[in-house]
Amino acid sequence: MPELILKPLTLKELWRLPPSSGGPVKYLAGGTDLMTGLNAGVDTAPVWVDISGLRELQGIKETKNSVIIGAGVKISELGASPLVRRWLPVLHSAVPHFASPSLRNMATIGGNAATASPCADGVCALCAEGASVWLELKGKKRRLALPDLFRGPKRTSLRKGELITAFEVPRRDHAGAYLKLGPRAYFGISKVSVAAALELDGDKIRSASIALASVAPVPLMAFKTANYLAGRILNEENARTAAALVKTEVSPITDGRSDAAYRREMSGVLLESALKLIAGRR
Repeated sequence: MPELILKPLTLKELWRLPPSSGGPVKYLAGGTDLMTGLNAGVDTAPVWVDISGLRELQGIKETKNSVIIGAGVKISELGASPLVRRWLPVLHSAVPHFASPSLRNMATIGGNAATASPCADGVCALCAEGASVWLELKGKKRRLALPDLFRGPKRTSLRKGELITAFEVPRRDHAGAYLKLGPRAYFGISKVSVAAALELDGDKIRSASIALASVAPVPLMAFKTANYLAGRILNEENARTAAALVKTEVSPITDGRSDAAYRREMSGVLLESALKLIAGRR
């Protein structure tokens, strides 16, 4: 366990905390990944800062052009939110695939991003939704496109002591789907996941955004495939072509959960299924 756990009541109080002299600091929100790392002997930071009570990190709200999701929002809250259901169909579709109900009641969307796992469900869905992430350090804020946060497995662009405070997602009318292949139908880490967001004008795709998890060192944006779909009719022929194209964009590895060739093939299968699912809902 850490030597010291601090619990500031506000962000201002957090930034007034003295620098740790005992090494790196870890932020504690839901704790699902942090405790797993502690038990595995990976996360050994001597100081944890409990940010679970910071109201500035809570809530889901809409502005004229965006939906703002606090980094401290639980995954289960995303699934229950009318705003997420209305404006963020890919993210809403991803929630049931996230771990188990008990973990969804603990895990936060900010923690899902900060962990920088290539298989993170919430992150993959938000990337397809076109999300940006807000970061803060001692009152100074900056904004990044969410895919730019990730540098590799367990590696981010976060500066020392910097905190994820919120996600900002464009408020737009679009259709979406999230499909995941794992060792079980639910409650498993993905072998591959596909998130698809389409702006439609009848049968025509005005724009597309495709993100995949577990097929690259970071959440993968399939730009070639998305560009192919833009301007085309949403039909079986174009879905098949997109499925073939996305297999050229992924760079999966073989590990204990799956092998690279299978992941590559299933990337196409899941994308084609996601596009057909969106077409069937119109």
